Amino acid sequence: MKLRDLGEFPFLRRLRNWVPADPRVLLGLGDDCAAVALSGTTLLTTDAMIENVHFRREWTSFFILGEKAFTVNASDIAAMGGEPTFALLSLGVPQECEVEDLDAFFAGFVQAAGACGATLIGGNMSAAPCLMLSVTLLGRAPHKVLTRAGAQVGDDLYVTGTLGDAALGLRMLQEGRDSAEAQLVKDRFLRPTARLTVGSETAAHGIATAMIDVSDGLLQDLGHLCEESRVGAVIDVPALPVSSAYRVLLGEGDWHLALTGGEDYELLFSAAAQLRPAVEALAQRSGCPITCIGRIVPQAEGLSVRGPDGAPYTSVHAGYDHFRLA
Repeated sequence: MKLRDLGEFPFLRRLRNWVPADPRVLLGLGDDCAAVALSGTTLLTTDAMIENVHFRREWTSFFILGEKAFTVNASDIAAMGGEPTFALLSLGVPQECEVEDLDAFFAGFVQAAGACGATLIGGNMSAAPCLMLSVTLLGRAPHKVLTRAGAQVGDDLYVTGTLGDAALGLRMLQEGRDSAEAQLVKDRFLRPTARLTVGSETAAHGIATAMIDVSDGLLQDLGHLCEESRVGAVIDVPALPVSSAYRVLLGEGDWHLALTGGEDYELLFSAAAQLRPAVEALAQRSGCPITCIGRIVPQAEGLSVRGPDGAPYTSVHAGYDHFRLA
């Protein structure tokens, strides 16, 4: 059935039956505003996904698209040491969109939200020339709110997981590659993971001095952290964690996408050198690899990247910017 045949309001009435009850929600879907019971510090973030800018329908199912729409926002909450609570979702949808496809999208979104204790509480739908998604996500900060400011000279720099897979996955989708390794990195682009446990634990145990999620590329996002903390940083290229699929597809010694590729949604944080055992313990508890990739230096030294021989590694650009020409 086409959405134009069902209509906006009948579709939204159906959606209300899918969202589980939540005692924190005083008034959820179906009114002019939602009403929720909040306590403590509330985090808020928002992000948009536009068809043919952030995704293509031929590359992904609507269910996976729904998962990703939630996850990329949850990653921002993780970067602040928080836990997602409530989501608002606004959609711009072509009238010829199939109702079953929208059902799948909402199923993916609601499932991803429920997996980390969050609830969809409202939003909006409108006709649009292409599919446009905008999520506003609320979270709670039960511990210290972590920011991009706070890194200190002498801190170690850490990153979770592996780098460059999502950008490489996008390249594999664009090229139509179908090997086992290509599929692994394509999954990293289509189905990222929000590192909520690591984010929350670094805040709970006072490990991180500053933190950011890697959405626009390691160097770009590290630059933001350094700017807010008024420090510099040194990255050691051989220390960058890359997957076995990345090595097979690009070969040894190609670090470009690990340094600049976007949409990995890993966490990048600084921590005092004496807390190395605590970081190692966190990696074991969370089941998420955490790798030391460099250190914080005085602001006057800037942001530098060292190659395997210790010499400057310069064949990189900063990272992704929606509005800057390449």
